[in-house]
Amino acid sequence: MNGITLCILGLALGLRLYGISFGLPALNDPDELMFELGAIRMISHHTLNPGWFGHPATTTMYALALVNGAVLGTGRLMGWFPSVKAFADAVYLNPGWVILPGRWVMALFGMGSVWGTYRLTNRLFDRPTAWIAALVLAVNPVAVVWAQVVRSDIMASFFMLLALDAALRVAREPDPARSRRDLGWGALWLALAVASKWPFGLAGLAMAGSLWIAVRQGRLAASAGLLRLGLFGALSLVFLVAISPYLLLAHDTVLHDLHGEAQLQHLGATGGTPLENAWWYLQGPLLRGFGVVAGVLALIGLAAMVRLRETRLMLLPLMAGFALVTCIQHLIWERWALPLMPLLAIAVALGIRTLVQALPRQRPIAQALMALAAALPLVVADAAQAQGRLHDTRQIASRWALEHVPAGSQILVEHFGFDLLSHGWTILFPLGSAGCINAHDILMGHVDHAKIESDRGGQAVVDYGTMPPAAAAATCHPDYAIISQYDRYAAERSRFPAEYQAYRGLIARGTVVATIAPVPGQSAGPVIRILHFDRPRP
Repeated sequence: MNGITLCILGLALGLRLYGISFGLPALNDPDELMFELGAIRMISHHTLNPGWFGHPATTTMYALALVNGAVLGTGRLMGWFPSVKAFADAVYLNPGWVILPGRWVMALFGMGSVWGTYRLTNRLFDRPTAWIAALVLAVNPVAVVWAQVVRSDIMASFFMLLALDAALRVAREPDPARSRRDLGWGALWLALAVASKWPFGLAGLAMAGSLWIAVRQGRLAASAGLLRLGLFGALSLVFLVAISPYLLLAHDTVLHDLHGEAQLQHLGATGGTPLENAWWYLQGPLLRGFGVVAGVLALIGLAAMVRLRETRLMLLPLMAGFALVTCIQHLIWERWALPLMPLLAIAVALGIRTLVQALPRQRPIAQALMALAAALPLVVADAAQAQGRLHDTRQIASRWALEHVPAGSQILVEHFGFDLLSHGWTILFPLGSAGCINAHDILMGHVDHAKIESDRGGQAVVDYGTMPPAAAAATCHPDYAIISQYDRYAAERSRFPAEYQAYRGLIARGTVVATIAPVPGQSAGPVIRILHFDRPRP
């Protein structure tokens, strides 16, 4: 690995580590806690069953369990945690103990995806083109931001790139024995990708394309190609069960969790027709991830991919498959565009390569200038994104509370405000049918997936608006409320009328004493409204 490659990987890791402790000990992405709960469950119950399979995220929770075990072991040696219970107590009151190391692991997988993109592009074309593809992915703001949170998407992307690399070797390998070995590696990487996130099973399309190439080149008979494709599928299933055996052993839970993931609408993420969804992804995550310059270069690269057999039969079907599956969903999420980011980074690099080859001279200089033109706007976007994340409205609200809320007050908080737990207040958290619960009490009781799922009652989000009115009336009587979801419901009041009216009723009973809105380039997060209630509590 040469100096340029190392510099690009260093840039990728640096961007992903910068500001990675954002929000802690509060959690601005509530899903991070769900993944960690699965890891903690395995440690505390001495089991390999994470208890949740929605993504399925098995690889993610196994990796987190290893990280948590390392934190526990280090803490025991250093005298921080005299027992496993003390460790669990510390984690439930300050999840930063395990969330931050988990984020570091995700950042490493993000850097691994940059390396995987470089490796695959180098095999497909040449080293300069591979450098450009790796650089474009390294500075991609969408890829950077999702490598800073504990989720399964970045891990799945890394394994997908390894599966594509194995498929390319199968397409080119004349030695039958080596080809079968590469087929086996491809099945393993595909299984790891699927064990991370279900839709990455589409990466198997690349292996089908590679076997078709081998058939067209006369290295395999058509019947042998079909046989190997069947073997590849069978091996992938065997590896998947070996990696995540509880997909079979706990199949009832798997079906339940998959049903819970199949939502028709979600606050802030309800899609439209496939064409409407496609336009949302184009002008949203893809434009944000690549910018205008790299976006135009990607279009040129995609046109070039059509003319090249390996990219036409291996990469384009995979990209089309992800695009189709993503656009026909009822929901739209920025992170669902992540599988396309490394593939489109390759397209950007190929677009530059195509333009440079048309030049009569000064090709290296032109190639470098085009790469910088594509990358520099993204670096600027990365800096602005990091600035906003480090100054989130939820943490600004916590600082406001420290200055204005008297000790002994009860505060209703909608986000996971762990940073508010140690300041002499009673923190109330809205949890579905359970109503407003004492956050400290339930955390010290070590809440698990089953409790959360039971109380949330199938709701996609947990907030004040989704509580049954009777539960809210009986349990929610705070002195202050820090609400973060009202403005989102107000924007979609026609879709969520009951939730919107619940907030209107809450606001009518109190006084808005502070409104904290994000400022582009300076802060990020939802609009926070802080209410004060001066009426006597029941």
